[in-house]
Amino acid sequence: GGTFGSQTAKSKYTMESTLTPGMNAGGQSIYTEDEQAFEDHLRNRKKAQQKEEFFEIYAPAGKLGVVIDTPNSGAPVVHNIKETCPIADQLRVGDKLIAVDDEDVRSMTAVKVSKLISQKSNNPTRKFTICRAIEELQSSP
Repeated sequence: GGTFGSQTAKSKYTMESTLTPGMNAGGQSIYTEDEQAFEDHLRNRKKAQQKEEFFEIYAPAGKLGVVIDTPNSGAPVVHNIKETCPIADQLRVGDKLIAVDDEDVRSMTAVKVSKLISQKSNNPTRKFTICRAIEELQSSP
């Protein structure tokens, strides 16, 4: 509505009932239990099913030769692996770094994570918890 002079106008289209976002008129949730499927549906993405595996890599003391990036302010990701890297056979570009010696690094910047790894370079071993996306191709029905 709006005010015209001293009279208040009311829209003839005003609804008597109020709908809650995410609920249909019957009061039932419109969302599925699988939130990821719902988000994929919203984005209308048709890509391979993606799963993630978590594992640990133990690195020796010294320089690692791993370049870390934090794209889109997300979890730190392996951006580049130098030929001199002692764990190059275990890492892949794109691996997410979840923790260093059980310290959660998912919310840290690439610079902070790199400093943390460097500070621990004299330790006999450093444990890296890694998350890697695994593409699974689905056969068409």
